[in-house]
Amino acid sequence: MTITISQAEAYQIERIVHSGLGREQTAELIEAGDVSTIQQSYPKADPEMLQEQKNKLAAALKDGYSISFPTFNGVRNLLHLRFGLEEDKDYVTEDKTVRGLKADEAAAAILRTMFEPLWKVERNGGQLSITHISKS
Repeated sequence: MTITISQAEAYQIERIVHSGLGREQTAELIEAGDVSTIQQSYPKADPEMLQEQKNKLAAALKDGYSISFPTFNGVRNLLHLRFGLEEDKDYVTEDKTVRGLKADEAAAAILRTMFEPLWKVERNGGQLSITHISKS
């Protein structure tokens, strides 16, 4: 089951994973309440958030998550944090829309889960676009 988390919570777990711990290890450390090990890898980790939301955050890492209200900057930041994708290198933005994103179907499915229903993730000729629903 997919967990709904805030954009701030998504940033928190993706930054920890991005620091080198990996998804599974991060989930295990959060579940165990081992904030000190997390902070060794990512010193800016929020111990209060990790403790108060540990079940939700660990489940989000294990089972996937959707973001309750992803902003355009949030979409761009999470493309970088989660997938290592960079604007103007891996995709372009135009009118608060991401275009030309090269991603396989597994990544597309993760993006749909993360950003829909507020953002529409569509495949166009082998590339993805991510458009705010009000722009459709």
